Amino acid sequence: MRTISVITAVHEGGHHFIGDTYESLCEQKLPGDWEWQWCVQEDGTSGIPAKSLPDDPRITFGTGLRARIAVTRTHALSRATGELIRTLDADDVLLPGALERDIETLERVPWCVSACVDLLEDGSTAPGPFDPEDGPLEPHRFYREVPQQRLSVQATTFAAHRGLVLALGGWQALSGAETVALLLAAEAVAPGEFIAEPSVLYRKHPDQTTASHQYWEPTEAATRIDALMQRATALREAGWKWPRDRRSPVGEQQTPRAH
Repeated sequence: MRTISVITAVHEGGHHFIGDTYESLCEQKLPGDWEWQWCVQEDGTSGIPAKSLPDDPRITFGTGLRARIAVTRTHALSRATGELIRTLDADDVLLPGALERDIETLERVPWCVSACVDLLEDGSTAPGPFDPEDGPLEPHRFYREVPQQRLSVQATTFAAHRGLVLALGGWQALSGAETVALLLAAEAVAPGEFIAEPSVLYRKHPDQTTASHQYWEPTEAATRIDALMQRATALREAGWKWPRDRRSPVGEQQTPRAH
């Protein structure tokens, strides 16, 4: 079986919707030779979020020192066995066919993002306002959009080959926008695609991290964007590109090249 590893960070107090997240994973229909693995990592050591998870061998759970979501996701990545990686927030819900579409798209390109639908507190939904067209993404699109504060996708829909995520260092050590940073880093070194079919219900609620006034403190927010743009720029200037043929399953040995 081939595996897509879903990476979720959670903290005590932010785990109340994680049961819905799990149910949405269980409802995913994958191609016949595929299965999913769910790598859940607590930002903290309480162990309380684990009590909201069922006894399912497809789930791995870990705890660690409080360090915010970038470090938490990267710790979860260390347990991922899949050749593909998909991010998923602990309060969001995957829509039918989401992982299957990721898998099919990642047969063609090293990374992808997809449309999402906002799930509002009253139960109503709203589509993203700036979705790109379905298919291959134009180079530099997101690199141009981020400084303009109009990123046209939710970076939490990011999926990629595990080797690419590892080569880029996982999620940049920031206080937020860490998946935007990974998205821009991937865009700098490899082509990607946008999937117009929505993949996730993005839950809007007062307790989410991005609803905090502290999160949007001007100096803090500007520093985050500065740091992720500097990394993306450095990758572009380096000229390094992710080899498109590097798609061997995890654990498969590569034949060394003669020197």
